[in-house]
Amino acid sequence: MELRNAPSENKQAATRQMLLGSFVGLDGVTRSKTVPSSRESTFVKSGMGASPTWSVFCPDSQIAFTPSISVVGDYRLHADPSMKRPLDDAIMWAPTIMTSQDGQISPFCPRSLLASLERKAYELGYATMFGCEFEFYLLDDEHKNSPDSTPIKAMQWDAYGTESFLQKEDFFAELQRRCAQAQIPLEQMHCEYDKCQMEISTAPSPATQAADLAVLTKLIIKSTARQFGMTASFSPKPFVDLSGNGGHIHFSMTRKSDATPIFSTGDGIYGLTPEGEHAIAGIHEHACELTAIYAGSPASQLRLSPDSWSGATACWGLENREASIRFCAATKGNPLGANVELKCADLAANPYYAIACILGSALDGITRELPLAKETSVNPMLLSAAEREECHAHALPTTYDEVTDAFQSSHFAVELLGQEVVNAELAIRELMSKTYSGAKPEDIARAMRFVW
Repeated sequence: MELRNAPSENKQAATRQMLLGSFVGLDGVTRSKTVPSSRESTFVKSGMGASPTWSVFCPDSQIAFTPSISVVGDYRLHADPSMKRPLDDAIMWAPTIMTSQDGQISPFCPRSLLASLERKAYELGYATMFGCEFEFYLLDDEHKNSPDSTPIKAMQWDAYGTESFLQKEDFFAELQRRCAQAQIPLEQMHCEYDKCQMEISTAPSPATQAADLAVLTKLIIKSTARQFGMTASFSPKPFVDLSGNGGHIHFSMTRKSDATPIFSTGDGIYGLTPEGEHAIAGIHEHACELTAIYAGSPASQLRLSPDSWSGATACWGLENREASIRFCAATKGNPLGANVELKCADLAANPYYAIACILGSALDGITRELPLAKETSVNPMLLSAAEREECHAHALPTTYDEVTDAFQSSHFAVELLGQEVVNAELAIRELMSKTYSGAKPEDIARAMRFVW
């Protein structure tokens, strides 16, 4: 017998629906506020409260208080309904903009910073596109709780193997379904080199949208993993003796006037136009000083090393996987056209700040007409001192404190990100340095294993 007062299926679904608004801090951690769907308009117009300390949270949830950032005050997080997408059956997701109580954009709002740079590029006559790669370890309870990688190494696994992929086909099928539902354009999916390591790639999108989708993609991967009783780790180095995860970012740019790409159609090497050469030169010039943004977590330097395909040397080269800047030419094997891949970035980075730094560096190179260094066509470790000078090949900072020093001395970082953001990043780094200065790499890897 049917109960007259039983709620309909649609009504049940409606009562379960929530809107989660995400915000990514300088530590690369995605935090959020969530409201019932009935309060969406309030989330959009008035926003939800967030302490100023959200700007100086650390990846281990410590707070790097500064003279100007304390428990006093309040920011508002405003959901952007234009990007609202389903995260799962119960939750809708949207990115947020951080403002003051009176509606002024906060200097700590990374999404607003990236949007302003995207507008600047447009005003200068360029449209930009970014695509992201997501490497992650998919771990069951036994493996995720292991103090080291011994149980993982005992697994049967073929690097990039078909059988390894087929063992996870249900996971990938569900991930593909949910990404399609969320309008995330997937490019490819495969098992990676390391045991338990997977990778997916997303198609290029305009700058701010690409960062938005990067946040949502990670959330969907984690949610799908939980559905299968697994846990996904995006940490740059969840286990010290495994390869670790990169978060490579692909970048292309076209002239707004005639839609011609600047990384092809020119007379330079590999078809580069003068603007394309200048853009790569800008990214190259600022790579070392912006490592704190691209790969700045306590676990990042455990991954960023020579001969690991992590792009540990600031240089550029055609299809060079040891260079921090890998150039992908416009060939038949590259249907989306020529692009630049930043290989040194990882998934502990805030995607808004990382993409902003790539775009800002490229625009700086174009504006200043920086000359392109000679290509690094071999493993940078094989270069002589004279060849390294000719290619302007420099090792990225190798320790956490060296990364901090390079960032602290960067005038460009202040110009691009603002003094408030630079100060906040330095405060976070100072606290992390004090906390982990005497820690063993194994302890850092374990502590950061599931932060991102």
